[in-house]
Amino acid sequence: MAVASAERRAAKIAAAAPRPDGGATATRLWIVHGALWLGLIAYCWSAWILSGDFAVNSIGRGLEPGWYVILVRCVEVFFGIIVSGWILWRFVIAPKRRTGSLSNEGLLFLACWLMFFQEPWMNWINLQFLYATTFVNFGSWLHRIPGWGLPNGELIPVPIVYGMAYLWMVGLGAWAGARYMTRQRRKDPDRSNGRLLWQTFTVMIVVDLVVESIMVHAQLISYPRTISSLTLWAGTDHQFPLYEALSWPGTFIILSSLHFFRDDQGRTWPERGIDRIRFRSGKLKTLARFSAIVGVCQLAILVTFNIPYQIWGLHADAVPPELLNRQWRIGGVCGPGSSYDCGGPGVLIPRTDTPTNLFPPPPHQGVSE
Repeated sequence: MAVASAERRAAKIAAAAPRPDGGATATRLWIVHGALWLGLIAYCWSAWILSGDFAVNSIGRGLEPGWYVILVRCVEVFFGIIVSGWILWRFVIAPKRRTGSLSNEGLLFLACWLMFFQEPWMNWINLQFLYATTFVNFGSWLHRIPGWGLPNGELIPVPIVYGMAYLWMVGLGAWAGARYMTRQRRKDPDRSNGRLLWQTFTVMIVVDLVVESIMVHAQLISYPRTISSLTLWAGTDHQFPLYEALSWPGTFIILSSLHFFRDDQGRTWPERGIDRIRFRSGKLKTLARFSAIVGVCQLAILVTFNIPYQIWGLHADAVPPELLNRQWRIGGVCGPGSSYDCGGPGVLIPRTDTPTNLFPPPPHQGVSE
């Protein structure tokens, strides 16, 4: 027993020992991984903007109640301009003006901002999430993503304000989570990392439940198709899937850990071997650090959020009639006025090359002459 215990201690010490290359190999992999994401983002957004699909989806506008239009414009001005502008100044621009280079916090906030690229990916196979066309939007880039499946992806309205939300909701949320972890560690220095993570994760679940419950009731976001047995207010236009309150906190805890678990130079774990890699300039080194952080952020939302949602979507029920008949909230993506059923039990999953999946099919489609 004593020998086995000694061997375990030796293994732990060996695992904790610095790597011979100072972590440079791992950092190189993260840099390359992040660069691939940056390349995909640049390709999809460029193809979208330069095509004729970069256009406002205004389907259903004018049918909304007056109070809703006022609420949307207030959200766009306050959060999209005022709050987002303050965050950019506080964490990105001001530190850059003082030091001449982007701060560690600035790199993290910018990397979180780029996660907006995956914002509507939960609709990859089945429709599960939508914004109203009332918001300022230019459709989306989804159909430009290689392998995208859901038809009418270009019509899915992705509001500009929710692109900015990855600064004030995701970036600031991750920063706040790290501050909470710092406070708890200060109160109890002996608290294990595992307990610290689970405690923070639990708080994030509660916060998500409260915040998103308010948002669905205010119609600022919509979950058109959910698993009814796992949904609050199922069958209404403000239904909210409980698994959402696990998915987003799963992403947030990784992002908060990036902020919290940093070395004495303030660097996150994917970039800790950066000093062992030679760069021609400081700007190129900063770009490499940013690429490494971007890789972690994109992987975090993909694994904890978007991939699980593809599974949930396969078991989701139909869109409630109360929501389906509100054109400004469906946006012509599916249902009345489109060639595609919005999905549900017994409905074929549509593809981008499917003429229609309406039941029964129109007489001129799906019938042999």
